[in-house]
Amino acid sequence: MTALVVVNVSRANGNGEVSARLDIFPGGTTPAVYPADTGFWIGYGFAPDREEFPDERQLDDSTRFELDVDGRRVEMHSDLRRADAVAVRKTDCADFPAGLAAGWHEFVGRWYDGGKLILSRRASIQFVER
Repeated sequence: MTALVVVNVSRANGNGEVSARLDIFPGGTTPAVYPADTGFWIGYGFAPDREEFPDERQLDDSTRFELDVDGRRVEMHSDLRRADAVAVRKTDCADFPAGLAAGWHEFVGRWYDGGKLILSRRASIQFVER
């Protein structure tokens, strides 16, 4: 399984714009400061290792991205993409259309492959008044 950094998704509420994406991927460019009360989204995905003969079972619920913000689990929206009826990518996204209030907020992301934790990241971001 390959973990993907999602840079753009089609979101109905407009949060799919790259500029509204917060990155908490290990080694990524997580911002230290973000505007308070400004919409954003966080999303990551997975793709099977074998593109020629992907196994759809690799993209079941045991392969997922989870997110906690300030110690609370965030509801994720999953999107399973198919090519010729074969699952080729699964994306888990969390939308924050109203953003977060001013102050420090802690984000904890966890990436699971087949139920096994493969990556994790804890990041604190200060949300500031504009």
